[in-house]
Formats: sequence, C-alpha cells, structure tokens
Amino acid sequence: MPDSRDQVRRRITGDVSALVDLLLGVIQAEIPGYQVLDAVQLDEVRAQIRWNVDRVLGLWATGTALTEADTQRFRGVGAVRARDGRPLAVILRSYRVAAREFMGHVADHYGDALTAKDMADLAQVWLAADDKLADALHEGYQAAETSISTDRDRALSRLAGDLVLGRHAHEGAFVARLRELGVHLPRRFTVVVLQSAASVETVLPLASEPVMHTVIDGTGVVVTGQVDLPALHRRSTRCCVLTDIGANEAPRWYRLAKACLERAPADRLVFDRGDAEVLALVAGRADADPGRAASTVLAEIASGHEHLLETLDALFVAGNAEEVAALLGVHPQTVRYRLRRITAMTGRDPRLPWDLFVLQCARLAQR
Repeated sequence: MPDSRDQVRRRITGDVSALVDLLLGVIQAEIPGYQVLDAVQLDEVRAQIRWNVDRVLGLWATGTALTEADTQRFRGVGAVRARDGRPLAVILRSYRVAAREFMGHVADHYGDALTAKDMADLAQVWLAADDKLADALHEGYQAAETSISTDRDRALSRLAGDLVLGRHAHEGAFVARLRELGVHLPRRFTVVVLQSAASVETVLPLASEPVMHTVIDGTGVVVTGQVDLPALHRRSTRCCVLTDIGANEAPRWYRLAKACLERAPADRLVFDRGDAEVLALVAGRADADPGRAASTVLAEIASGHEHLLETLDALFVAGNAEEVAALLGVHPQTVRYRLRRITAMTGRDPRLPWDLFVLQCARLAQR
C-alpha cells in the first residue's frame, strides 16, 4: 500500500533544506535576475521557497485551502518587491520554474509511495495556490508601484539599474519595459560606467537620445544608443565605455567595467570593453574568457593581417621601430606604417604603455 500523504509530506520536509537549495539553484540557473542577489536577499528567497513547499504540502495532505492570511502575506511580499525594484515578471516566473522542478523531484524520489491521483492532486494544489498567490503578489506590487510609475525619470533610472544588475527575466521583458515607457533604445546599445556618480552630468550631453541614467553604490551608469567618444576623451571623466552590447550581456559587462575602473592605472581616464576583458583575465576572475579577450581587442587584425600581428609580436621583445625592423628584416618606416595601421584598426597605440600591455595580453590569450 502506498504511504499516506501525511507520511510522504513528513519525508519530504525532513530533508527540506536540500530541496530548497535545489529549487533555488534551478531558479538562479534559468533567471538572470536571481544570479545577482546578495546573501541577505538569497536568504529571503530560501525562506519564501521553504514556506511555499511546507504550505503546499500541508494543503495537499489535509485537503484544506489557502486562507486570507496567506493572501495578505503575499500582498505584502509583492509590495516589498516593488519597492526593492525586482520586476514582477521575474518573481512570477520563479514560481513557475520552482513548480516544475518540485513536481519532478517528488515524482523521481517519492513516486513509488504515491498513487497517480496523489500526484495529480499535488500538482493541482500547487497550481491553484500559485494562481491565488500570483493575484495577491500582483495586487501588492501594483499598489506599491503606482506612486513610482508616475515619476517617469525615476522609472527610467530604475530600468537602467535593473538592466546592469540583471534584474530582468529575459531580453523580451526588458524590451517590454522600454516600450511601456516609450523609450526606443536600439537592440545593441552603449553603457557608460563612471567611477564617480557626479560625472553622469558630464556624459549626458555627449549621449544620443534616448538616455537613461542611474547611480549604484556611488557608481554612475548611463545607458544610450551611442556616445560621442572623441568628446568624451577630451573630458576629465574616468569611465569605461561598453559599446554594442545587448540586454542579457549588460550585467556581466557592468561587473567587468567596475572592476576595470578599480584596478586600471589612475593616470588613464577612458577604458573600453577590451580593457575590461583583459583586466578580468589578468585578475583571474571567474567570468574571464581568453578567447573573448583576444577577439575583443584584436578582432580587426585577427584575420588577413598576419604582417601586423608579426609586427606586434616583434614589438613585444624589441624597444623601438628600428629594433623591430631589424628583427623582421624590413625598413623602419615600414614598421612605423604598420604601427599606425594597428592603432587605426584596434584603437590602441602600441607606443603607449597601457595600450601595449592590453595588446600583448590579448595576443597571448589568442594563442
């Protein structure tokens, strides 16, 4: 005879911590917004998952239904999530992901102790609870967001922050929020990460419309279609300019840009994606990628320009154009011409120490 539902409930909740970690892991793997939560926020998510599992199993075992206290609890959860900026779509998707994984886990580990009706009833209880709690979440979220959404500037600032912190379920959700706010940002856009929040005002006049900006822990962020790079280089603004990026890539690039501004030489002001990739590689960051660092810096000369790569390699072991020429058996003027070509194609002048360092790291990563 199959175990009673209450016995199965006790078996599942007896190892509930492992189940909670399993569900959280799947949610983090599938939803970018949950990958950037801090330790306190993750503990809150774990507590909520545990409550859901315990409550659903209890309803299933006893044949009871959610109470007004349950729905009121979720109205409160929705209001809190609206204030901390976590999008409602992300939250609701996390419940769907958890439900799918939970039912699979129960079937795999306790299916021999349950009848088909038991499994069907459990799925129905979870889905019914999710439906009612989703309504409560939405009510609380919408009520708290009303005052926020009336301030478009604040909404745009939140959107910029959500973008670089990964607080969106997927690119489509980000695009939908842009559409709701009437913002026509290109699919591939530019993010400028500024070491000083005060520098945001310096960059805004150089950015094309539309422009969103925010400040995160003292770091300024400007999101725009494109920025006037020559003009930006003339300003005394320390920043990292991330061009041609998409919504799903933005959180990683933002993290690399922040690390770049923290570690790069103080006498240099403007950095780009190549600088950020190389510094991630040198610092041994977990999200560093040698191939990406090489392609970001050397993409323009990686194919069909072997003579330029050969000149770079010689420059790494020689001190000047004359020595490079001697190594390669060419005229010094030829070397100078090639160095100018490298500068034009990569945006990096091999005569400058930092640019030479980045080029050399990228070249090593390419091999």
